Amino acid sequence: MTQQPVNHENDGHYGDVDCSVCKEMLRNLERFADMLQRTRTHSAQWLTVDDVAAELKLSKSIVYRIIRNGEMTAINVVETGGRMAQKGHYRVKREWLDKYVESKTTLPIPAPAKRLSSPRLRIQHVKNYLGL
Repeated sequence: MTQQPVNHENDGHYGDVDCSVCKEMLRNLERFADMLQRTRTHSAQWLTVDDVAAELKLSKSIVYRIIRNGEMTAINVVETGGRMAQKGHYRVKREWLDKYVESKTTLPIPAPAKRLSSPRLRIQHVKNYLGL
């Protein structure tokens, strides 16, 4: 027994979901959308050096230097036997990047303190006979 294709354009149910095929398709689309959202959320937590460099508008070598100097927290995803990881093996959590940026935020220079008005001392000009 062959199943006839369902034409929903003229059956008067546009906007309503009455057929089981459509209901199943909508359930699958919702599951797929949930999976995509979870993937985006999870993958956005971990950044590569390329991601960090692009976000901070720095070169990758400077990001590697920042990590190696211990200024930014990062993990090494490859076992190196205690040595520094080769390029491409670091991952940075979003919160660690935010913490680094916060630590580098500069504060405005405070206005110079006003001096109390006091008479200025005049130093006499002494001629230098010794040529010093």
